[in-house]
Amino acid sequence: MKFSRNKFENMKQDQYFVKRQLTNPTNFEEEYWGEVKDPDGNIRNIGDERNHKRELAKNEIKFINDLNPGAILDIGCGTGAILEGIDAAWEKHGVEVSKYAASKASDVGKIFIGELHQAKYPDNYFDAILLFHVIEHLNSPVNVMIEIHRILKEGGFLIVGTPDFDCGCARRYGENFRLLHDKTHISLFSNESLHRMLTNFGFKILRTEFDFFNSKYFTKDNLLRLFDTDVVSPPFYGNIMTKYCEKLSMENAYDRIKVQQEVLDTIFKNKNI
Repeated sequence: MKFSRNKFENMKQDQYFVKRQLTNPTNFEEEYWGEVKDPDGNIRNIGDERNHKRELAKNEIKFINDLNPGAILDIGCGTGAILEGIDAAWEKHGVEVSKYAASKASDVGKIFIGELHQAKYPDNYFDAILLFHVIEHLNSPVNVMIEIHRILKEGGFLIVGTPDFDCGCARRYGENFRLLHDKTHISLFSNESLHRMLTNFGFKILRTEFDFFNSKYFTKDNLLRLFDTDVVSPPFYGNIMTKYCEKLSMENAYDRIKVQQEVLDTIFKNKNI
């Protein structure tokens, strides 16, 4: 399927992502965690990049470590690189579909192998939940959000990191946008659509970050690459986003709906509709 940003412009209010079909089913076992070719043609071994993964998630890890410790869940925890960076005072849990990756993470937390809903965590159990570049790989992000809302405490924090497939580089480069390179990116969000989904599911978005200028990817070479749209797009500001959210109480969630309704009533009343 050829990707078109027009799909974001034509979304209905209850649509949150563009679905992309996998050419072949993905096996997330040992082969997936071995050598791969990245968008720039470099050969990398994903399973050996624990330090690199923590560097990419340094802001998210700091946010979590600045909270009062409690129970945390890393959904799609992989080999446990991020959980390893979280303070020992936290009760660490992870969910991972890959038996191979989960075996590598077992020394840094309690890891459930399978899908999130299969873990059957108690209601309102976790103080913080992390989805770091996982939601774009999910077949059913909405179902996962429903389960996250159930198991996260009121006032608990949800951190979601994912590419913005409607960012400046995505618009400029089209099919050459670097984050379309990974064929396992099948649920494609924009900044607006992710914001709308999280809001609709009862979360208050505290802030949105687009980490780039403080990263190793902020280089003159990458900036100069922006002039050539015939090749894969470079790392750039806005390519990836992280939303830091707080779960609202039922009362506050309904208050927000009430305010929205009152605004709409005022608008349409003034238009004599």
